[in-house]
Amino acid sequence: MLVCDCNDVHFDAIKEAVKQHGSDIETIMEITNAGTACECCLEKDCEKVDLPLPLAIQRALEEL
Repeated sequence: MLVCDCNDVHFDAIKEAVKQHGSDIETIMEITNAGTACECCLEKDCEKVDLPLPLAIQRALEEL
């Protein structure tokens, strides 16, 4: 599931980052590079991705 189109970051990478570093979005961005280019995936209504970063973090927390 694509979370960041520009940097080709998928949900599995976000889930692993959340598992290791918690839910701080700044840390997740730094670790995965998600949301560091065009920043569309930071918006909940981004149409470029399957799951925007804030929702991916929330989902990862629910699954862990």
